[in-house]
Amino acid sequence: MNRRFIPALLLSAILLASVSCGASADTEKPKDTAPVTAPSVTEAVTETAAPEDDRPPLDLPDANYGGYEFRVLEFDLNNFVKYYDFDWSTDNAGELINDAVMKRNMTIEDRYNVKIRAINEDAPDSKARAAITAGDDAYDVVEMYINRAMALAADGMFYNFYEIPHISMDKPWWDQQIQRDLAILDQMYVMTGDISIYDEELNYCVYFNKNIVKTYDLPDMYQLVRDNKWVFETMMEMGKNVSRDLNGDGVRDEHDSYGVLTDSGMMFLYYYTSGCTIAELDENRMPYITAGSDRALRITDRLVEFMKDTDTVLWASKCSNTWTTLDQVFMEDRALFRPGSVYDIIYYRNMNADFGILPYPKYDAEQETYYHLIATQACPGLCIPTTAPDLDRTGLLLEALAYESRPTVTKAYYDVNLYSKLTRDNDSGDMFDIIFSTKRYDLGKVFDWGSLDSSLSSLVTGNKGYATLFASRESKAQSAMEKTLKFYLEH
Repeated sequence: MNRRFIPALLLSAILLASVSCGASADTEKPKDTAPVTAPSVTEAVTETAAPEDDRPPLDLPDANYGGYEFRVLEFDLNNFVKYYDFDWSTDNAGELINDAVMKRNMTIEDRYNVKIRAINEDAPDSKARAAITAGDDAYDVVEMYINRAMALAADGMFYNFYEIPHISMDKPWWDQQIQRDLAILDQMYVMTGDISIYDEELNYCVYFNKNIVKTYDLPDMYQLVRDNKWVFETMMEMGKNVSRDLNGDGVRDEHDSYGVLTDSGMMFLYYYTSGCTIAELDENRMPYITAGSDRALRITDRLVEFMKDTDTVLWASKCSNTWTTLDQVFMEDRALFRPGSVYDIIYYRNMNADFGILPYPKYDAEQETYYHLIATQACPGLCIPTTAPDLDRTGLLLEALAYESRPTVTKAYYDVNLYSKLTRDNDSGDMFDIIFSTKRYDLGKVFDWGSLDSSLSSLVTGNKGYATLFASRESKAQSAMEKTLKFYLEH
């Protein structure tokens, strides 16, 4: 994997040179391309985390759009969204993601004689719904959280990406995993890939404190991963060994040391990363409920037992300042493991102690692979509104933007922001390769059929076992799934 740094000054010089280039001449109107189908559920997705720029040639016709303003409604910056996918600013020149977006946008603007206009909103879903409902073609593309986008799609708000001219969904610049996991009956109403960094940012990983590893003479964490020994019981055992009542007051609270920092609301993560699911697609791309599988019934109560071990595990909800307190405990060398999101890494860049990054552990050594769930409740994806004025133009420009994102935006994010700028060692880069190449999505989480996903945390805060919970919600989940499926069967 190439992890070389691209100096910002060199990038800026390239950008300035591109401004002076002229637009292409008018050409024949592009023709529609045939739709493709989603990857089979049995087809292995082996995409690496930060692939070399070995893209096949871009198969798009020439076009001149006469200075058309291509309008993209996207999130304004917030707790989850720390970078713009489409906007950039000269005030932020030298910031790697900003410069990469600028280079990509300018390349497309020059090639097709368009102007990409990013419209930043705190709540783009409500803005999009209002415009589409009113029949207003205010936006060519809209960005919103994936869960919300899938819900609005069922109200007829968006086009199916498989039916958009020029978009080649089987190409590596489009996310193959989201298609594998969410494309019911080969219909996909929200997409991501190289065109957005958020299917990486809203993934999960485990941070570990190297000072504690050294103090307690713990094994090489990275070697545990390579030897297939990084499993749930190993994390729990090491966590118990480093947990201490530091002030000796007999009360376990945020002033002590812990093995694991998390919260009851994160129970769903341990469930999914242990290989359990709520719903999947069969070979005919039809959804079915999997939450009552033998594996889920066998291991979930053990996961809950771990989460309730308050001597080893500190919950954010039990702290004076919730997650901020957890981060402080980790940075003060009072916690071994801090499971969190990839975007959390920015908070630790000024940490005095060295830290490393690991995948979420497998449940046991027999688990075939690691699993890393995308936080679809907070991960932005792209949608094409049914009021978009020209699908041919929209498809061509999105395909070109996605293609040009790999050597610009994706490269800046992986090679610099993660592998070089923020992480503390080369091994962490290897761990990110594992994390990003084993990402998954879950239909049950996206639609929360029968509240099976949202109720997982109640297993930790209450006394009900998983088998009882599933039995009480199975029929509701089935009914909700069938209601969702009705929309797909009719389209």
